[in-house]
Amino acid sequence: METSLNMETMGLAFAWGALSGYLMIRTLDSVIAIIFCLHGLLMSRWKRLVNRASPGQIKYNIILRLLLQVTLYGLLFGFFLEMGDTFATRTYRFAYQGTYGLVWGVTAGIIAAIFLRPSFRRLVMVWKMTHHFDYAEKRQRTFLLKG
Repeated sequence: METSLNMETMGLAFAWGALSGYLMIRTLDSVIAIIFCLHGLLMSRWKRLVNRASPGQIKYNIILRLLLQVTLYGLLFGFFLEMGDTFATRTYRFAYQGTYGLVWGVTAGIIAAIFLRPSFRRLVMVWKMTHHFDYAEKRQRTFLLKG
């Protein structure tokens, strides 16, 4: 009986580590994307206040739509992370300590490292959409032409 409980807890540590690693990296990149959007909105607003007719200004609706999208993603991934933690700790009485905590941490770290590159690419795309003039419009036109 003791062996099956240990194997069950070890399986939970692997599974929850993998899922929580993904959810943590996505929540973190959503928070950074929110910061990028707010910075782009502030910069765009500042340019409009200085010179209303200056060329190369990014439209507010693009930044606000992206801000709403990444905020919803951040809330969704954060909610799933919290629900998974509550499920693991209450249902299976999983504690983030000892061997099982180490297995969870290593698994979460490996999965987060695997998804680090796509997360970085997503952040670069958000930065370009909120800070480079006409990048979002060109991207949207490209999607419309392909579809």
